[in-house]
Amino acid sequence: MAALHCIVKLGGSAITDKDQRETLRPEALHRAGLILRRLCKEGLRCVLVHGAGSFGHFHAKEFRVAEGSAGSTGVSDTLRLGLCATRLSVTKLNQQVTEQLVAERVPAIGISLFGSWSTASGEVTRAGVSPVREALDAGYVPVLHGDCVLDSEKHCSVLSGDIVIQVLCSELHPRHVVFLMDVNGIYTCPPDTPGAELVRSVTVGADGRFSPAILTVARSNDVTGGAALKLRAAVAIVTQSKGTVEVLMCNIQSQAAEVVCITGNLPPGEGTRVTLAA
Repeated sequence: MAALHCIVKLGGSAITDKDQRETLRPEALHRAGLILRRLCKEGLRCVLVHGAGSFGHFHAKEFRVAEGSAGSTGVSDTLRLGLCATRLSVTKLNQQVTEQLVAERVPAIGISLFGSWSTASGEVTRAGVSPVREALDAGYVPVLHGDCVLDSEKHCSVLSGDIVIQVLCSELHPRHVVFLMDVNGIYTCPPDTPGAELVRSVTVGADGRFSPAILTVARSNDVTGGAALKLRAAVAIVTQSKGTVEVLMCNIQSQAAEVVCITGNLPPGEGTRVTLAA
């Protein structure tokens, strides 16, 4: 089979309004469909992973699903119901993303993590990559998402799409990873802060340290770490692959988005590239 061309991450903030519970951004979702259709037309194998956005974070925070259970106190009915409510929400979004892709004639197959991925104190101990590989080999586009999973130490945890991508990269070895965001890339500080500047290039050392210095802040309802986790995941992908996998970040609505996914190249002045230091 042909090599995996890329993994595309649709940010939860890009395809949903994270300040409004379960609210889609239809124009962004349509744009994602067009990009994936182009990849398929070019015969380029890809995996799509999307964030939960407002379809999971509100529920997870309300029921403190990410915290799980303190072992000695047992698992409460409230926690179990909170996990169920969070999963109902994130799988609802996965269905809508998959429906949009199929409407654009993309052979998309939704794949959830619960039951095939698991963690211990939040760290991945089992990764259900086989269904993803089998779907790819059969000619489909797997569509994964941030999800709740069972945890051997605290009953449950929330596994972000960014961590899922990190694991998939180590197993499937894509040529590049593209984060499609609601902003133009990574900034020196939060984009709405006066003086914030787009960082065109982030250079990562073999020890995982990167430059330049970047200040990130997560939204109050974001239970998976926001931009800080994206940056950490990007750094981990680059270092674990010894620089063979580059990570690129750009605005989903920019003209660069399709070019980056197809070619792995950022047009001049667009987005952020994360690479291993020479």
